Amino acid sequence: MIANYRAAAASSRSLSVKHHLLNPRTVIGLILAAGAAAGGCAHRTKGTTAQVPMPVPANSYVRQWSNDLKLTNKDTVDQIHLREDTVFVYTTNHLVYAIGRSGGDLKYLAVPEISGGVLRAPLLLGERVVYPCGSTIDVFTNRGRRIRTIELEKPTRSGAIGTGHTMYIGLDHFGGTGVMASIDIDKPYRVINWELMTYGAVTPTPAMFDKVIFCGAEDGMLYAVTEERGQVWALQRGAGAFKAQGKFVSDIKADDFGVYASNTDSKLYCLDRVNGKIKWLYYASTTLKTSPVVTQTMVYQYVDGTGMVAIDKVNGMFDRAPKWIVKSAVQVLSEDPTYVYLRRRDNRVLAVEKASGQVAFMSKGHPFEVFATNLNDTMIYGATRNGSVWSIRPVLREGEVGTMVMDFRAEPIAMVR
Repeated sequence: MIANYRAAAASSRSLSVKHHLLNPRTVIGLILAAGAAAGGCAHRTKGTTAQVPMPVPANSYVRQWSNDLKLTNKDTVDQIHLREDTVFVYTTNHLVYAIGRSGGDLKYLAVPEISGGVLRAPLLLGERVVYPCGSTIDVFTNRGRRIRTIELEKPTRSGAIGTGHTMYIGLDHFGGTGVMASIDIDKPYRVINWELMTYGAVTPTPAMFDKVIFCGAEDGMLYAVTEERGQVWALQRGAGAFKAQGKFVSDIKADDFGVYASNTDSKLYCLDRVNGKIKWLYYASTTLKTSPVVTQTMVYQYVDGTGMVAIDKVNGMFDRAPKWIVKSAVQVLSEDPTYVYLRRRDNRVLAVEKASGQVAFMSKGHPFEVFATNLNDTMIYGATRNGSVWSIRPVLREGEVGTMVMDFRAEPIAMVR
């Protein structure tokens, strides 16, 4: 069915170019959204595994669902983003497949208007999905219909956060400076509510907690402001910002315990949300350019040359020592009460005991190359480059029934001791 839509889209593209009647990407979006609404786009595949569920051993992975997107030979999966009940799969051709997290059915296929060759992570604002691009912001319904494209005077620099009809995003300014902008996506014109100027580029995606926005910049400053741009912290001689020695280049995180920010000065900072003072910090051996992953009790920080470092979020000294380190791990995939699931450089999956850092079991070879980080439940979301998307559930006890996840060589991805 998707192939039929692509053919129809190609036809409409040719028609629109020839007669200058319609924007071709708009035509594609309308065709695909209509097909999804009719239920024709939704499809699930059985992959390469046995179709009959059978009892599986402990330390196994089973397929929760899978969906073959049937990408063309010239398109490949590039990124996976999880937002609420939807898995957003980005391709190198800037197509966005929205897949339901519970059942794996394709909801719609969105085709954002790409500017500057950039398509950033999606932002959900109520029933709308916002796609920041290079110098534009594309606003869609949560059913894949484009609402509007907002033209910006400054190009985007970071991902976006937001609430209601307001989003916050880093924009480039003149001479290497930057701004964090508050943008009202409902305004017909003059969509910028306000801008917070910095002396460095606002590369990290800001964080937001309890109506306070936390913004880091490459000048080493980290700001906390209200939704009306009011100063929250009385730091840096009235500047209202925390100052680090290096640059903030990775996304900022915040929760009820603190604000977490990695810096190129080799430190991971945990700051007090109320006053901006350091609650604890972790010294790495090199510059930190990867955002920390924050869970209920732990902070996981990837350190180049060291591996995945686990830090107790609540308990410990001011200068935090790692609780444990897994040298071969590069990405957090998900966790349960006992294990955190990590991706190795070769894409094999490790089940690591959160208490001790011991590797309990490890996957065999498998075809998945693109993974998402899931902090909502235990599910692991992975995809092959050619468009096979899977939701995978760890099985820790014997006696459960399911379909084992298999790789291209008919080897189970099941974890083995």
